[in-house]
Amino acid sequence: MPSSAVLFPSFVWFLYLFCFLCSLPLAICKETENDRQALLCFKSRLSGPARVLASWSNKSFDVCEWHGITCSKPYPRRVIALDLESEGISGSISPCVANLTSITRLQLSNNNFSGGIPSEIGLLRRLRELNLSRNNLEGNIPPSLGTSPSLTYVNLGVNALTGVIPESLAYSSSFRILWLNGNSLGGKLPKALFNSSSLVDISLQQNNLVGSIPVVTATSPPIEYLDLSDNHISGKIPSSLGNLSSLVDLRLTGNNLVGSIPESLGHISPLQILALTANNLSGTVPPSLFNMSSLTFLSLGNNSLVGRLPPNISYTLPNIQTLVLSTNKFESPIPASLPKVYNLRQLYLYNNTLTGFIPFFGSLPNLEELDLSYNRLATGNWGFMSSLANCTRLTKLLLVGNNLQGKMPSSIGNLSDSLEWLWLRENQISGPIPQEIGNLKSLTRVYMDYNLITGNIPPTIGNLHRLVHLSFAHNKLSGQIPDTIGNLVKLISLKLDENNISGRIPASIGSCTQLEELNLRQNSLGGSIF
Repeated sequence: MPSSAVLFPSFVWFLYLFCFLCSLPLAICKETENDRQALLCFKSRLSGPARVLASWSNKSFDVCEWHGITCSKPYPRRVIALDLESEGISGSISPCVANLTSITRLQLSNNNFSGGIPSEIGLLRRLRELNLSRNNLEGNIPPSLGTSPSLTYVNLGVNALTGVIPESLAYSSSFRILWLNGNSLGGKLPKALFNSSSLVDISLQQNNLVGSIPVVTATSPPIEYLDLSDNHISGKIPSSLGNLSSLVDLRLTGNNLVGSIPESLGHISPLQILALTANNLSGTVPPSLFNMSSLTFLSLGNNSLVGRLPPNISYTLPNIQTLVLSTNKFESPIPASLPKVYNLRQLYLYNNTLTGFIPFFGSLPNLEELDLSYNRLATGNWGFMSSLANCTRLTKLLLVGNNLQGKMPSSIGNLSDSLEWLWLRENQISGPIPQEIGNLKSLTRVYMDYNLITGNIPPTIGNLHRLVHLSFAHNKLSGQIPDTIGNLVKLISLKLDENNISGRIPASIGSCTQLEELNLRQNSLGGSIF
């Protein structure tokens, strides 16, 4: 028979294990109850549709069944995600949310949250994703966010945040995505932001940031997406931006940048999108920039750039889909190779000093928008119009303010069924309006004013049931206004002033009930308007 001295240690060990196992559910319950109380505290400051937080009840003990809550699967079941995106919730974000110590995702975007961002959120050591975008949050960003060891995604965009961008965000070793766009943030750009060892995506557009773009001193930082558009950033574009060798998308539109475009940008081999529009840039475009086979989007409009468009542009920019060179000082014919850029969708060359004939763009099956306005381009035999019939996706054709002369061809009626805008104003077009224009049933805006057009307004104009704006003003039109004009029931603006139109104003105009602007002055019309 074993002695009691041998049994006693075994009994003590068993008793200890029994007590531990009995107390475990209590510990589990305590952690779960802490999460429940944190959520009820968070709810206490909120209002919104009853269905959203109806399950968040003091009488309900299983928080994992509450709307918008995700819990971990192994016990203890802790709250690991709070997702209340686009739920119509208003109120403030309670610091109680920091008591959800196991949370990894906090998603409250597209609601009506107001007040400040609690600094306590920076204490959530397991938080990886924070999305508070599209609310009415105000005040400064809490610097403590930069000390969170797990945070990789931060989206505070489209709020009313003020103050400066905390340096701590730039020094975070975990941040990969930082979106602060659409706020009222001011001050200068933190230098460390551009030399981060972790940041991949930085969106700071539509703020009040000032100063210059910091120099990039790090070797090949991992930044792939950088958007500083629509701020008040000044100075030159530093050539050191070329050190961002992983850049795919660079947008600096709508600032006060001056000087020339650095050659180094043309050596960022992955770069697909480059937007420098609406600055004060000058000089010529670096040859390296027009020689980037990776580019799909190049926007340099609204600057003071000079020079000639490269004749071999279809070979040097073979993958370009959007090309914006408008409102600069380019002087040259449109390169004959441009219509060979097969993937081209949008081409904006307006407001330059381009000369020569309009090329045949019919070899561009994907072309959707073509704006060559305010140059010195000529029509030749209008063959370009026939070729455009092959561009079956064309929705906008703008040729305003050029040297277009002669009669419009009947082939204008063969243009894309999708064509919505046809702008030919301020040219020297003569002859009648082709009746085939009535084939273009998707048109919403037609401007042919300030030309030398003669003849009658074709009755087929009444086929254009989607027209919203129609102007044939300042021409030499004669005859009567066709009764079919009354078919244009969506018309908001109709301008036929300063022509030689005669007869009675058709009663059918009374069917145009949405008409806000009607100008018939300086014709020979009679009768009442309605």
